[in-house]
Amino acid sequence: MVMAQKAVAVVVGVVGLYLDIWHSSPLPYNHFVVFGGGRDGFGSQHWLHSIIGLVLIALAIWLWMRASRMGKAGTKPAA
Repeated sequence: MVMAQKAVAVVVGVVGLYLDIWHSSPLPYNHFVVFGGGRDGFGSQHWLHSIIGLVLIALAIWLWMRASRMGKAGTKPAA
């Protein structure tokens, strides 16, 4: 269970980092490839990607810390 939670935390963290940092033109699945468009592509909504990316990074940290506490205690957390 702890390893599964840590694996999910890593995946969520990578997706969050992709939305915040790596979501630019030369990389796959960027705005130009997904939505097409001119010079800005889908740039008017990029602030939304940044917010979602930050939330996903925070969720990944929380999941990782929760899994670490479960591993140390050897029990499931109450809630």
